[in-house]
Amino acid sequence: MWVLRLLDMALEESRIDGLLNGPMVAAFGQEAVAVGTIAALRPGDIMSTAIRHFEHAQQVGLTLPLGPAIAEMIAPSRAVAAGVKESPFAAEWKQIFATTNPLRQSILFALGDAYSQQVAGEGKVTLCVIGDDAVNSAEFKSAATIALSWRLPVVFVVENVRDASGVRRGPRERHGLPVLSVDGKNVGAVYDSVAQAVHRASAGDGPTMVEAVTYRTNHPAGVDPLVFARRELTRAGVSAGHLYEVERRARHLVGEAAAFANAQLRAAGPAASVSEPDHWSAAS
Repeated sequence: MWVLRLLDMALEESRIDGLLNGPMVAAFGQEAVAVGTIAALRPGDIMSTAIRHFEHAQQVGLTLPLGPAIAEMIAPSRAVAAGVKESPFAAEWKQIFATTNPLRQSILFALGDAYSQQVAGEGKVTLCVIGDDAVNSAEFKSAATIALSWRLPVVFVVENVRDASGVRRGPRERHGLPVLSVDGKNVGAVYDSVAQAVHRASAGDGPTMVEAVTYRTNHPAGVDPLVFARRELTRAGVSAGHLYEVERRARHLVGEAAAFANAQLRAAGPAASVSEPDHWSAAS
């Protein structure tokens, strides 16, 4: 969670300075949803999403280098499968339904992956992560109908972000899907809910929607998930020194990744560069 927060801070500074080649929306306050979801993935499971901080969380979870992911900050791309070779059926499905819309891609790709996993019969599951605005899209309604009809091993994780206005958004319709609602600031609760849905899908009981309700860090009713996690860990007996060491390691990791990305971008010619986090120490 610290890595995601620090990474967003670096990218947000670069966005403000006009250094990024593409759009970037910081996910401050949503780290627990991404980390809890990724932690529920098992070897062989697949994630399909157009939401960048979930892709970054998977990079961290798989201990893949962050530098290339930072340097690629132009357009969302489908997250890599967790070391799984794609089946010919899934590849053909994606070619047939290829689209430039990231949301449509992630939903269609998830159906293709889930069907391929169902045919393989090895109990693997696909996670399709979408924002709450996508729940009532035509693509998602169709995907929910197909997933239910075929009892596909797919879990739809909906990140329901309440903004500073306090107005509650989505999902207003579930399209027949069973729904688990969870507090998005609690990384352990998110993990438990997603893991439960993954187990259900793996057992052949079909798709589930997990709705994680979270807030921007500037929301008056919101609690920062990093602050919440620190309180929970402190209550559980984790020392302040250990928590400081976790933060220090996260700063070191993001600093190294930013330096690598800057080197890559400089080698490629005039392009964006990413601020390194050294100057955050006093403010944080």
